[in-house]
Amino acid sequence: MEVLKSALNWYAALPSTVMIMIGIFLVGIVLARLKVLNALKSSIYVAAGMIGLSTMTGMFAGAVAPVLTSVISATGLKLDVIDLGIGSFQSSVAFPLSFYAILLPIGLGVNLLLIFAKLTNTFDVDIFNYFVWSLSSGFVFVKTQNLLLAILAFVVTEIVSLKLADLTAPAIAEAYGLEGVSIPHGNTIVFAPVGILVNWVVEKIPGLRNINWSPEKIEERFGGLVQPSTIGFVMGVVLGIVGRQPFGSTVSLGLTAAAFMIIFPKVLGILIEGIQPVADGMRAVTEKHLNRKLYIGLDGAILVGMPDVMATGILLVPVVLLLAFILPGNRVLPMADLAIACPFLVAACLPYCKKNIFRGFLSGIIVFVIALYVCTATADSYTAVAAMNGMAFESTSTSLGGSSTWVSWLVSLVFGIFG
Repeated sequence: MEVLKSALNWYAALPSTVMIMIGIFLVGIVLARLKVLNALKSSIYVAAGMIGLSTMTGMFAGAVAPVLTSVISATGLKLDVIDLGIGSFQSSVAFPLSFYAILLPIGLGVNLLLIFAKLTNTFDVDIFNYFVWSLSSGFVFVKTQNLLLAILAFVVTEIVSLKLADLTAPAIAEAYGLEGVSIPHGNTIVFAPVGILVNWVVEKIPGLRNINWSPEKIEERFGGLVQPSTIGFVMGVVLGIVGRQPFGSTVSLGLTAAAFMIIFPKVLGILIEGIQPVADGMRAVTEKHLNRKLYIGLDGAILVGMPDVMATGILLVPVVLLLAFILPGNRVLPMADLAIACPFLVAACLPYCKKNIFRGFLSGIIVFVIALYVCTATADSYTAVAAMNGMAFESTSTSLGGSSTWVSWLVSLVFGIFG
């Protein structure tokens, strides 16, 4: 038993990209029936792609952070729950849980059981997604001190995420060409229903339904002069002006946003090149033996750099700050996660909004009203979990990108009744 526990702890301590590489390699060998060298190549490409995506998002968030600090200072926002970012989620809330290591094999076992029971078509190989689901466990455990209830909360969150991933995979494939891939990421996929609802409502309203701000339509309208890189540059410059940055910093922010728009698709291409042979092989094997196709579950980060998603995210930044100021009962001061949470949380809405930035923007307003209230409602539990793990924050805290999932909040409410 001690050997198994040590092995699980060792695996849980690995960097997420290493976990992804191992997962893709094993899927390539076992499920896709690839040759060893081909499976190794695919796993390296996917892991390299994820590193590239993470580097790009980190670069953008780092460039925007000084601007946001300036804007927050200028607006005089005084709220008592501090957004410490996804880093606090990883280092103080999820990974240090005393039972975190057992959630990984339980999550994998549940995923396989659901596949064989034909209750899901998603096989999640991205361990980061399991980490997101563990937030429910932390919330429930700090309320109930009951390990069984905490594990059940994790499983319920996993099932909801996998089902949403199944339902949204066709729309994501149609919008972005990501065939054989689904997104069971608990912070991204849970907001897809908002995009579905907003798109349905807009389609019923004359005038609004004719507004089309898709990158393709904008490029067509301006004769190819306006491309995603131009959109990124202009929006970055506008954000710099709003943040009262010096000329050089403002132009630099525009260039950073443009670079994101230019480089992200190329990095994504590396990931797709790696995942495609595994997805094709797994589809062939599962169609033959299970009479159906399976999706490979990946991180929501693969959607963040799409031109429509990133443009929508940049537009939402000042709106989220405004919402934090005017929403009655909100306690959250958006800070560390704001730059990356804006595109991340709205990413699964855009495929249903026909990649229309206008509809994505409307969806984003609703998404962040929900996110701010959920973070407010869970802030005390979030802070208590960190303290329970021996990593107490100095003030009541949250993560706008990590703790905003309404599924974990709802699960904690239901399971908390038994505490």
